[in-house]
Amino acid sequence: MATSPSPPSSDGSGSLYAREPTLEDLVELFVASKRSLNSTTTLWRADEIVKAARQLLEENAVLSAKNSFLRCSLDDQIDNLEAVRRGVDLVEGDVKNEFKNLLHSLDTSFSGLQASMTTLRETPISPALQPPDTPQKYLYDFIDSTTVTALKDSLRACIDRYNDALSTLHDTTDAFDDSLGALHATITALPQTVTTNSAPSPLPNLFHDLEVHATEAANCFASLVQHYDLCVTALKHTEGGGEAASAATNSTADPINPHPDPASAPLQTSTFASPPEPLTSDERLEMLAVVQKDAAEVDDVVTEIRDRGAEMEYLLSSISAHMTLLREERAALAAALHTLDTVARSTRAQLTAAKDFIAAWNVEHAAIVHGIDEWESLREFYEAFDVAYNNLIIEIAARRSRHERAKKKAKEAQRELDALYDEDVAAREAFTAAQGDFLPLDIWPGLRDRPRRFEVCAVGPVEEGDEEEGKSIPDVGREVLEMAVERVRERG
Repeated sequence: MATSPSPPSSDGSGSLYAREPTLEDLVELFVASKRSLNSTTTLWRADEIVKAARQLLEENAVLSAKNSFLRCSLDDQIDNLEAVRRGVDLVEGDVKNEFKNLLHSLDTSFSGLQASMTTLRETPISPALQPPDTPQKYLYDFIDSTTVTALKDSLRACIDRYNDALSTLHDTTDAFDDSLGALHATITALPQTVTTNSAPSPLPNLFHDLEVHATEAANCFASLVQHYDLCVTALKHTEGGGEAASAATNSTADPINPHPDPASAPLQTSTFASPPEPLTSDERLEMLAVVQKDAAEVDDVVTEIRDRGAEMEYLLSSISAHMTLLREERAALAAALHTLDTVARSTRAQLTAAKDFIAAWNVEHAAIVHGIDEWESLREFYEAFDVAYNNLIIEIAARRSRHERAKKKAKEAQRELDALYDEDVAAREAFTAAQGDFLPLDIWPGLRDRPRRFEVCAVGPVEEGDEEEGKSIPDVGREVLEMAVERVRERG
């Protein structure tokens, strides 16, 4: 709307601008201008909207900061919980690798022991070493197999206890995983406001637009007030205008104060009571032209004020909706914090379970290593037993060989001794025959004695008759001896 007088149009079109407005025209324009001032209710509402929006903007700043802090804290705490879970997985993985390697060593040791025991089962005792008419015996019959069985049961119990400890750890980690899953679900379900997507809050821009609308609405209303004042001035400079304006004023409610105090009635008419400032004829015509021109824009200005008021209502609803999301996000974050607190409490149980698992594994690890050492000792003993038996066969054969050689030497020596005895008997008889008649018997009592006979005989723990029968050292046989020599050579 124009804010200063402009020259009237003289195009002769017959419009209101082509003639000077009458008193009735001016009164009608005055009443319309006064009615337009009813837009003040929109301004009052606009002021309320601005105040409410300002409060929401302040709340937005506080809630956005709190929510952002809570989200960051939740993310950090979740990372810590995930780190605890990964740490338990690492501990479990390390123990599993140790157990796998130890189990491989256990299987290798047991396989070696089983091979040694199989060798003992398949190695028969030479019949020459057994009493006659007895069942065939094997080296396995001379060992205590219950030791191996008891050790095997003990190691199996160690493995079972390890599996039980691992199962207990899995129960705890499964419960912890369920809690973490619930926490992740809670975080995923959080309302996704604009500010949670690394974007600035829309409220500052919305509030700025709202202030622009409020300012423009106020400017529009100020132009309506100016038009109203100009209409009053025009009536004052028109004959009879004051009375007509007063009558119109009394019949029209005050848009600013629709229920005025009766004591304020004289103030409503004081506007027309004061004398008008003097104007020249040309100045009056210019003023009337401006009044007519502005009157054509009054409805558009009123409509603009209403449109801006409606837009402000829409902006306030957008701000309120955003704040509702922030409040919902705050409530959801509080619920997530409660869930986080529950999961955090279970962390102690998770760490305790991991500690107990490690302690149980250390005990079983030591027991299994000790069992492997015992198996290795048994295997070495059984292998040494097998080697000793084969060496025994070789020793028996060697002893029999030496025995036979000794017997041969003894027979040769006996023949020589017998020959010497016969020679001594013959010599004594020849001497006695030649000289005996001349020698008295008491000159030497042993003159006519027989020579002492010497015999070669075995000395030692030999049963009666064994020497003649050759049973003091058994004959293991050539084939058994060769097999024993071969097995000793293989053992190195």
